[in-house]
Amino acid sequence: MKKKILLAATLILLVVIFSVAFVITFKEFHKTPEGAIRFYIVLHKGPWALSNVKIIRGDYIDHQYVVEGFTDKATGTEIWFFYLRKSESGLWEISSVGSGP
Repeated sequence: MKKKILLAATLILLVVIFSVAFVITFKEFHKTPEGAIRFYIVLHKGPWALSNVKIIRGDYIDHQYVVEGFTDKATGTEIWFFYLRKSESGLWEISSVGSGP
């Protein structure tokens, strides 16, 4: 019985630690538009995908970024355009992504 309680307490502690780490990481990444794009790539493709991408600020539309080298895992198509907006909390978030402007 004590082993089950200890295991449950350990599991709860790990979940809390990972949740706090995720929130801290989320806030750090979303302070800049490039950081928000990197966070999106890590979530959707994994941290190893960051070495293959190049993030370029778009010339024509505010808050548009062109990302070279990122492909969607589900469809296999390359996603070029990321559109961002600033949330009410002052952090950057992805509003949409796609292969065409």
